[in-house]
Amino acid sequence: MEELYLRLVLEGDVSKFSWFIDRYKRMAFSIAYRIVNNREDAEEVVQDAFLKAFKSLGKFRKGSKFSTWFYRIVVNTALTRVRTETPKQESFDETAAGDKLVDEVGPVYRALDLSEQIKLINDALGEMSMDDRLLLTLYYLNENSVEEITGITGIVRESVKMKLHRARGKLYVILRSKLKSEIDWVLR
Repeated sequence: MEELYLRLVLEGDVSKFSWFIDRYKRMAFSIAYRIVNNREDAEEVVQDAFLKAFKSLGKFRKGSKFSTWFYRIVVNTALTRVRTETPKQESFDETAAGDKLVDEVGPVYRALDLSEQIKLINDALGEMSMDDRLLLTLYYLNENSVEEITGITGIVRESVKMKLHRARGKLYVILRSKLKSEIDWVLR
């Protein structure tokens, strides 16, 4: 289906590009938002990325996935927008993360209703660095493989795996802290 719409757009039926917008706008927004951490900026990034993709559609190599190519445009557009910001440097003790953290967070997290879980995850992601938010979004929300993330971000495969591991650990530490404060508040 994607190839048909791609061919039609390239042959001049630009209205068919709306199919790509409908299909990819949600995840594009999610990726952009995790990088720029602001709704309005994320919307602008997505609009810019779709415009760039449309203008560059002739350069798309049909042997690769359109989504990987397009999400790379989204990531690059978002990174360009935040380049002037100084990235947060976070220290993280990898040995503090692991099965013990999952065991602590899991039961309490599962006791929350879905809207509380979503808010908790979004709040925790908001406290993380742009790079960590992006990797977790691509891997868990978009369900991209490590290879696809490599294609989207330009980060080498082994680094993606290592950074994902560390980002997961940081997320668990933040969730544990948030859940502990919630439990302490309820028990008062």
